Amino acid sequence: MRGGKNKKRTDHKSESAGLLEQDENFYFIAGCTDGGFPYGITWEEYEAEQRVGSIMKERVKGGHMKELKLTKQQFQEIVDAYDMYVEGIESFLNIETGDVVTLRTFDRDEEDEELSEVIEEGFNEIYFRLPKRESDEGYTDMVDFAETVEDKKLQSTLMHILSGGKKIFRRFKDALSSDSEQLERYYQFVEEQNRKRVSDWLESIEVKLILE
Repeated sequence: MRGGKNKKRTDHKSESAGLLEQDENFYFIAGCTDGGFPYGITWEEYEAEQRVGSIMKERVKGGHMKELKLTKQQFQEIVDAYDMYVEGIESFLNIETGDVVTLRTFDRDEEDEELSEVIEEGFNEIYFRLPKRESDEGYTDMVDFAETVEDKKLQSTLMHILSGGKKIFRRFKDALSSDSEQLERYYQFVEEQNRKRVSDWLESIEVKLILE
């Protein structure tokens, strides 16, 4: 069993060699802690995501798309929940109402328990767990944005930061902070990418987004 998984990981590495920093434990290494320990997306998390994606694609092929009418504010709430990570908090989308509900994963009170039961009854039919923005997506956004920077000196600095080292995300933003216009453009760029990913996710669960 272990041998099969190792082979699978080897295949993945050959496909993404030179694109992502990875090792036998992490599919994507976003950076290292001050103690020198890597963090990012593990191979288990990556492979689980791939399996879910394959299942959802098959459902879309043979299923019926449900229309979900949302105001711009409702859609923004979904995008914000996707982009925000809070430990111990999970967000779910009610595809009947378009509302986002949050649930604590520990230290739950009576209200949390009641909400948990409601979500469980309608899980993957009415309530869908909202995905969270992954570290590799953030890295990809930085690379794609850096390629659009016309100031060659700034672009060179950004590309050097993205080539590796600790605290890439923080150093990247620090470099952009010298140009308020570019920093604002970066935030807008990331926001648009998040909107696209949320739209793609809705499509993957057979939901057609209609903005009112």
